Amino acid sequence: MEFRYLRTAAALDEYVESRYQKQRDNYLLIDEVQMCPGFEWAINSFHASDRYKIVVTGSNAFLEYSDLGTLFVGRVYSMSLFPFSFREYCQYYPQLSLDEAFGYYLRDGGFAGSYDYPDLRQKNNYVSDIFRTLIVRDIVEKHKIKNEALLEKIIDFLTDNISNLTSSNKIANILNQNGSETNHTTVSNYLDYLCRSFAFYRVRRFDIKGKDYLRSQDKYYLVDPSLRRARLGDRFADWGLVCENIVAIELLRRNWEVCAGVINGHAIDFVDKK
Repeated sequence: MEFRYLRTAAALDEYVESRYQKQRDNYLLIDEVQMCPGFEWAINSFHASDRYKIVVTGSNAFLEYSDLGTLFVGRVYSMSLFPFSFREYCQYYPQLSLDEAFGYYLRDGGFAGSYDYPDLRQKNNYVSDIFRTLIVRDIVEKHKIKNEALLEKIIDFLTDNISNLTSSNKIANILNQNGSETNHTTVSNYLDYLCRSFAFYRVRRFDIKGKDYLRSQDKYYLVDPSLRRARLGDRFADWGLVCENIVAIELLRRNWEVCAGVINGHAIDFVDKK
């Protein structure tokens, strides 16, 4: 509440400039920056003065690189942070054997905040709350989505079909068959919102023989396996696809380019290129 007045770009600018110290390195760290409408203009002013080293953090949906890139062309370095990898999970629980750790990692995933809860239901509630508040809520607010129920159904479909080839047309047809009226354009927009908020990662199909990307179906991977369990439980879980999801995210974490490959019409799991 002490800083509740910093909800405008002008107030933020006045606050920061009044605390600038000459002859010293000035570091400006702003978290939850999306709570200040017009923050881009204040940040641009700070950057133009060349007096601050600036780090800005906040909601995934509000800090999409494309939004900031318009104002800071060539002057922004965007860094994506993933949940814990399996290696980091093993470092967190060094007392576990490799097999034990992987079994728990399939269940617990990489959101370390959930590790404080001994009960599985509490873990799932924690992860579910993260998804609902940090992903769904921000997408709804930023893009002014009126049909939140449709967004939830698309999320559940993608979550239940991780590592499977799919398309906006296929999802729209399935939703229409189940009484949710929509079209492939709306579904495509929602898929884009989910990927740009880093909840899912889209992997395109690549024809190895033709050396070209295909426009038909893509694969969608969850940023963390715990999100699937939190939303759907273990019902009909294909653990092979869950493991593929983990591998895909690990490759992305290591800055590899990941594709769903096709050779002579037959799909293979990955084509990986540095």
